[in-house]
Amino acid sequence: MATRRVTCYIAVCDLCGNSAHDEGFTPHLDTPDEAVQHAVDSGFDERSGWTLTLDGTLVCDQVKDTAHEDAHATAGKRMSACAMAVTFTHA
Repeated sequence: MATRRVTCYIAVCDLCGNSAHDEGFTPHLDTPDEAVQHAVDSGFDERSGWTLTLDGTLVCDQVKDTAHEDAHATAGKRMSACAMAVTFTHA
C-alpha cells in the first residue's frame, strides 16, 4: 500500500482554537497565508467571515462571546445571532 506524507495548513481562531468553517468543513491549504485568506474570505459577502485584526489576531465567526464580538466590532463588524448576517458600522 503506497502512502505519502502531505503537509497542509488550516486556519485556527486565536481566541478559542476553533478551526472549522464553511459549514463545519475545515479547508486544508498549501501555505499559512492561503489558510488565513480562505478563512477571512466569504463566498457570500466580503464583509463577513473570520476577522484578521490589525495586530494579526485571527478570530472565527462561530463563537459568540465578548472577546470574539469585540474583535469583530474593532474591525467594523457586528455579528448577528446568525453567522450568515454581518452588519458594518460606519464611523
